[in-house]
Amino acid sequence: MILKRLIAFLIDLLLIAIIVNMFFFATQTVKSQLLVQFLSAMMVTMLLCKDCINGKSAGKRIMKIEIANEKEGEKVSAVSCVVRNIFVVLWIIEILVLFISKEKRIGDYVAKTKVVSNSKVEKIKLDKNALLTILLCFCIIFLFMFFVFKIFSSSSFELLYWI
Repeated sequence: MILKRLIAFLIDLLLIAIIVNMFFFATQTVKSQLLVQFLSAMMVTMLLCKDCINGKSAGKRIMKIEIANEKEGEKVSAVSCVVRNIFVVLWIIEILVLFISKEKRIGDYVAKTKVVSNSKVEKIKLDKNALLTILLCFCIIFLFMFFVFKIFSSSSFELLYWI
Protein backbone atom coordinates (compact mmCIF):
# COMPACT_ATOMS: atom_id res chain seq x y z
CA MET A 1 0.00 0.00 0.00
CA ILE A 2 2.89 2.39 0.75
CA LEU A 3 4.21 2.03 -2.79
CA LYS A 4 0.74 2.69 -4.26
CA ARG A 5 0.40 5.81 -2.10
CA LEU A 6 3.83 7.09 -3.10
CA ILE A 7 3.19 6.49 -6.81
CA ALA A 8 -0.23 8.18 -6.52
CA PHE A 9 1.38 11.20 -4.84
CA LEU A 10 4.07 11.45 -7.52
CA ILE A 11 1.40 11.26 -10.25
CA ASP A 12 -0.48 14.10 -8.51
CA LEU A 13 2.66 16.23 -8.24
CA LEU A 14 3.45 15.64 -11.90
CA LEU A 15 -0.07 16.63 -12.99
CA ILE A 16 -0.04 19.75 -10.79
CA ALA A 17 3.37 20.75 -12.17
CA ILE A 18 2.19 20.25 -15.76
CA ILE A 19 -1.00 22.29 -15.24
CA VAL A 20 0.71 25.17 -13.42
CA ASN A 21 3.59 25.26 -15.91
CA MET A 22 1.16 25.37 -18.84
CA PHE A 23 -0.44 28.47 -17.32
CA PHE A 24 2.94 29.93 -16.42
CA PHE A 25 4.44 29.52 -19.88
CA ALA A 26 1.24 30.68 -21.58
CA THR A 27 1.37 33.91 -19.59
CA GLN A 28 5.14 34.36 -19.44
CA THR A 29 5.06 37.54 -21.49
CA VAL A 30 2.80 39.17 -18.91
CA LYS A 31 4.98 40.56 -16.14
CA SER A 32 2.45 40.74 -13.36
CA GLN A 33 3.01 40.12 -9.68
CA LEU A 34 -0.72 39.46 -9.33
CA LEU A 35 -0.49 36.70 -11.95
CA VAL A 36 2.41 35.08 -10.08
CA GLN A 37 0.34 35.21 -6.89
CA PHE A 38 -2.64 33.70 -8.71
CA LEU A 39 -0.58 30.83 -10.16
CA SER A 40 1.10 30.21 -6.81
CA ALA A 41 -2.27 30.13 -5.05
CA MET A 42 -3.59 27.80 -7.75
CA MET A 43 -0.68 25.41 -7.24
CA VAL A 44 -1.02 25.33 -3.45
CA THR A 45 -4.80 24.92 -3.71
CA MET A 46 -4.40 22.02 -6.13
CA LEU A 47 -2.00 20.36 -3.70
CA LEU A 48 -4.23 20.89 -0.66
CA CYS A 49 -7.52 20.06 -2.42
CA LYS A 50 -6.34 17.23 -4.67
CA ASP A 51 -8.45 14.67 -2.78
CA CYS A 52 -11.56 16.81 -2.21
CA ILE A 53 -13.66 15.26 -4.96
CA ASN A 54 -14.89 11.87 -3.71
CA GLY A 55 -11.75 11.37 -1.58
CA LYS A 56 -9.64 10.57 -4.62
CA SER A 57 -7.00 12.51 -6.49
CA ALA A 58 -6.07 11.65 -10.08
CA GLY A 59 -3.14 9.61 -8.79
CA LYS A 60 -5.34 7.74 -6.33
CA ARG A 61 -7.84 6.96 -9.10
CA ILE A 62 -5.05 5.51 -11.26
CA MET A 63 -3.65 3.49 -8.34
CA LYS A 64 -7.16 2.38 -7.27
CA ILE A 65 -6.98 3.75 -3.74
CA GLU A 66 -9.03 6.34 -1.87
CA ILE A 67 -9.27 8.18 1.42
CA ALA A 68 -11.82 6.86 3.90
CA ASN A 69 -13.00 7.74 7.38
CA GLU A 70 -10.85 6.01 9.98
CA LYS A 71 -13.71 4.41 11.92
CA GLU A 72 -16.54 3.72 9.48
CA GLY A 73 -14.46 3.42 6.33
CA GLU A 74 -16.86 5.77 4.53
CA LYS A 75 -16.04 8.68 2.22
CA VAL A 76 -14.49 11.71 3.89
CA SER A 77 -15.52 15.33 3.65
CA ALA A 78 -13.63 17.83 1.51
CA VAL A 79 -12.60 19.72 4.67
CA SER A 80 -11.05 16.52 6.09
CA CYS A 81 -9.10 16.12 2.85
CA VAL A 82 -7.72 19.67 3.11
CA VAL A 83 -6.79 19.20 6.78
CA ARG A 84 -5.11 15.92 5.86
CA ASN A 85 -3.12 17.53 3.05
CA ILE A 86 -1.93 20.56 5.04
CA PHE A 87 0.79 18.32 6.42
CA VAL A 88 2.19 17.57 2.96
CA VAL A 89 4.51 20.57 3.44
CA LEU A 90 6.31 18.40 6.01
CA TRP A 91 6.83 15.77 3.31
CA ILE A 92 10.13 14.39 4.63
CA ILE A 93 8.64 13.81 8.07
CA GLU A 94 5.42 12.54 6.47
CA ILE A 95 7.31 9.88 4.49
CA LEU A 96 9.23 8.78 7.59
CA VAL A 97 6.02 8.50 9.62
CA LEU A 98 4.37 6.57 6.78
CA PHE A 99 7.23 4.06 6.63
CA ILE A 100 7.33 3.68 10.42
CA SER A 101 3.56 3.33 10.90
CA LYS A 102 3.08 1.32 7.66
CA GLU A 103 -0.40 2.79 7.18
CA LYS A 104 -0.74 6.42 8.10
CA ARG A 105 1.02 9.72 7.79
CA ILE A 106 0.63 12.70 10.13
CA GLY A 107 -2.25 14.11 8.08
CA ASP A 108 -4.14 10.82 8.41
CA TYR A 109 -3.80 10.87 12.19
CA VAL A 110 -4.94 14.49 12.49
CA ALA A 111 -7.88 14.16 10.05
CA LYS A 112 -8.78 10.67 11.33
CA THR A 113 -8.56 9.15 7.86
CA LYS A 114 -6.99 6.14 6.23
CA VAL A 115 -6.17 5.13 2.67
CA VAL A 116 -7.96 2.01 1.44
CA SER A 117 -8.01 0.01 -1.78
CA ASN A 118 -10.97 0.57 -4.06
CA SER A 119 -11.09 -1.17 -7.41
CA LYS A 120 -14.59 0.13 -8.25
CA VAL A 121 -14.70 2.59 -11.12
CA GLU A 122 -16.94 5.47 -10.07
CA LYS A 123 -18.12 8.55 -11.88
CA ILE A 124 -16.63 11.79 -10.64
CA LYS A 125 -19.37 13.55 -8.69
CA LEU A 126 -18.89 17.26 -8.14
CA ASP A 127 -20.73 18.03 -4.96
CA LYS A 128 -21.21 21.66 -3.99
CA ASN A 129 -19.52 21.24 -0.59
CA ALA A 130 -16.31 20.07 -2.27
CA LEU A 131 -16.44 22.93 -4.79
CA LEU A 132 -17.08 25.49 -2.03
CA THR A 133 -14.20 24.07 0.00
CA ILE A 134 -11.87 24.33 -2.98
CA LEU A 135 -13.00 27.89 -3.76
CA LEU A 136 -12.68 29.00 -0.14
CA CYS A 137 -9.26 27.39 0.12
CA PHE A 138 -8.10 29.19 -3.03
CA CYS A 139 -9.41 32.56 -1.79
CA ILE A 140 -7.69 32.21 1.59
CA ILE A 141 -4.39 31.16 0.01
CA PHE A 142 -4.58 33.91 -2.62
CA LEU A 143 -5.30 36.60 -0.01
CA PHE A 144 -2.51 35.28 2.20
CA MET A 145 -0.06 35.40 -0.71
CA PHE A 146 -1.29 38.84 -1.72
CA PHE A 147 -0.55 40.23 1.74
CA VAL A 148 2.78 38.40 2.02
CA PHE A 149 3.87 39.80 -1.36
CA LYS A 150 2.74 43.27 -0.25
CA ILE A 151 4.71 43.04 2.98
CA PHE A 152 7.86 41.81 1.25
CA SER A 153 7.64 44.47 -1.44
CA SER A 154 6.90 47.35 0.93
CA SER A 155 9.55 49.91 1.77
CA SER A 156 9.13 49.31 5.52
CA PHE A 157 10.22 45.69 5.04
CA GLU A 158 13.27 46.92 3.12
CA LEU A 159 14.17 49.10 6.08
CA LEU A 160 13.88 46.12 8.44
CA TYR A 161 16.05 44.08 6.10
CA TRP A 162 18.93 46.55 6.35
CA ILE A 163 18.78 46.86 10.15
